[in-house]
Amino acid sequence: MAISFQLLFIIISGVIFIYLREKSFKFYSLYNFFLLLYLMSRNDDYYNLFEGAVAYLFGAQQADVFVRILNFFIQIVFYNFYSIFALYFLDLDKHIKKYFNRVVLILKILGLLFLGFGIVCYFLQIPDFYISLYTFLYLPVMLTIFILSVLKAIRYSGKHKNFFLVGVCFYVMCALISFAGTFIPSLNMSNPISFFYVGIIIETIFFSLGLAYKIKLINDEKNRVHNLVIQHRHQQQIGKMQGLLEGEEKERKRIAEELHDGIAGDLSAIKFNFTLLNKEHESEENNNVLNEVSIIIDKSCQQLREISHNLSPSTITNLGLLGAVDLFCKKVEHLYGIEIIFLSKGDDFFITKTVETHIYRIIQELVNNVVKHSEAKCAHVEIDFAFPYIHILVKDNGKGFSSETVSKGIGLSNIDSRLRFMNAQVKKDSSQKGTSFQITINLDKIPETP
Repeated sequence: MAISFQLLFIIISGVIFIYLREKSFKFYSLYNFFLLLYLMSRNDDYYNLFEGAVAYLFGAQQADVFVRILNFFIQIVFYNFYSIFALYFLDLDKHIKKYFNRVVLILKILGLLFLGFGIVCYFLQIPDFYISLYTFLYLPVMLTIFILSVLKAIRYSGKHKNFFLVGVCFYVMCALISFAGTFIPSLNMSNPISFFYVGIIIETIFFSLGLAYKIKLINDEKNRVHNLVIQHRHQQQIGKMQGLLEGEEKERKRIAEELHDGIAGDLSAIKFNFTLLNKEHESEENNNVLNEVSIIIDKSCQQLREISHNLSPSTITNLGLLGAVDLFCKKVEHLYGIEIIFLSKGDDFFITKTVETHIYRIIQELVNNVVKHSEAKCAHVEIDFAFPYIHILVKDNGKGFSSETVSKGIGLSNIDSRLRFMNAQVKKDSSQKGTSFQITINLDKIPETP
């Protein structure tokens, strides 16, 4: 039963090592393998079979010495591997790396030292001396390491340590009872190895509980790191998008200033020069031509002012979002003869200028699309405040559009960029009776903006 049990855990620990890539389970697999060899040596049939094979090669006396020394060296090996595994499992390699490295070094020295002792004792034919070294040197050192590591784990390890330490303590206690029952005849223990088996079973049960808890912790940590990576990437995308949108607003402002101060000023100068020219060469024909040119210049100046104001909506700063949208709708209604009905609902609350600008640009672009493409006679613009939500509705009674045939130009792309930046939800509906855009903005989901 014990052998079958160890074979099972060799497979389990190997699978866990492959799945989690935790190097601790490599040592746990090696521990189970050498423990399996030891358990097989405790079976008389296996023991005699192996001793007979060695006797066939080296002789009966040498075989007895060799097998006795090998039996204890195998115990040293699996205890060493188990100790390294325990240090890794308790995360002492992460929390107290200096202590971890020292213990691993001591375990390596013990392993090499007892390998050398074993070779010397074999050639001198003194297996009892090797057993004495194991009893009075190896076991005290290992017990000291065990006690110190338990104290370190209680202080530094995670919650998974509770299950594991209970199992380890039972395991060590049962192993010591088994060892004492084997080498102290006065204890009159008929089958001391059974305590060792019980210790293995109890340790494995509690280890399994600790393992399950640690796997949960590992998965939680992986999920936390994964979420942080996604959040970081999202923040990078938001930062890039915000930079692009801010750059676009700056470029709009620059172009607006150049149009207002440059071209508009030049047109005014041209008009003034034409007026002077008319006075010098006054005639009825010249008056008619100059009047027509003057009208064209006035219209051009008016259009430039409208374009300049649309590019750089200073009205947001002066009038706020609602005032700027209302003024924009009235200008569109005046210029293009389309009835624009603007309504606001709810109590207005504070939002940053950046968000106000994004909302204004979205409404501006949607209304411009109504003017350019819908052939509508009437349009509605609504802003509904219901903290932390802002609901925006832009609809018209035009001819509608097909989502399969409409092309996403610069305007709609800009709208999508602003909506993504604000994590807003949009619902589009279009038919022969008109088109509507319903936009919902949750202020709690908008990245922090100045």
